[in-house]
Amino acid sequence: MRFRIVGAIAALALTVSVGASAQSLGEIAVYHENVGWIGQAAADEAAAEILANTTAADISVVDMDGAAAWVAANTGDGDADVLFMFGYLPETIYEPANVEADGSLIEAFIEDGNVALNTADYIFYVTAGGGTNGDAGLKAITDSEFDCWTDNNLATPTADGATYTPSLAEFNSNRSLKRDQVEADANWEYVGVFAEGDLGTDPAIIRDVNNGGMVGVVMQVSDDTLPRGAVVTELFNNWLPAIFTTTAVDADGKMASTWAALKADR
Repeated sequence: MRFRIVGAIAALALTVSVGASAQSLGEIAVYHENVGWIGQAAADEAAAEILANTTAADISVVDMDGAAAWVAANTGDGDADVLFMFGYLPETIYEPANVEADGSLIEAFIEDGNVALNTADYIFYVTAGGGTNGDAGLKAITDSEFDCWTDNNLATPTADGATYTPSLAEFNSNRSLKRDQVEADANWEYVGVFAEGDLGTDPAIIRDVNNGGMVGVVMQVSDDTLPRGAVVTELFNNWLPAIFTTTAVDADGKMASTWAALKADR
């Protein structure tokens, strides 16, 4: 199915259609041990807000080793799980310099119908050694020719943005997904566009039509002042339940521990 999100009615119809055929929502993991293009303090603050306020699913923090354990454990488990990163792709799930152009943990995770989301620096670009993956990282992991070179793209909230992420305001996105590239690729389609400018879409989430795996960008720009914590929390609490079958998590009982500490008990 190829489409454009053209208004609130179309967006609602899309949401119902996708949600009816999707997997159930599993777990969410947040990786912020390393960050790219924003300060560590800003990432830590946003991560803390996300952890404290997400209720749509169990949510945990993963560290470098924990990211690999979590991704492996949540590949092939039958649920749609979500990995959220702050502009840094852990080298434990994708060997730097695109050595694992095929068969990496992160690619297998996505192709299993899971979701990889990123904020701040260019998705899949930065890892050990800096920009070691370059823009080839996104291309390799998605088996596409997508790039995110969109300096000063003034992204204005869409109808979906107003509905699902009300904290999102107009901002300049320097690394947006490009609509023409996504719509030209028969293997990928948009499932959510929350803001868009002349040069691209951000925040935006795309889906592999062959396996249901999703990749998304959220405020890919070097700006510590953006309300990443609020917007991502709204994305998790408002949009994910519209797409996947969910069981609400009691805020007092949700998992908010570090996966590295939990994995020893598994």
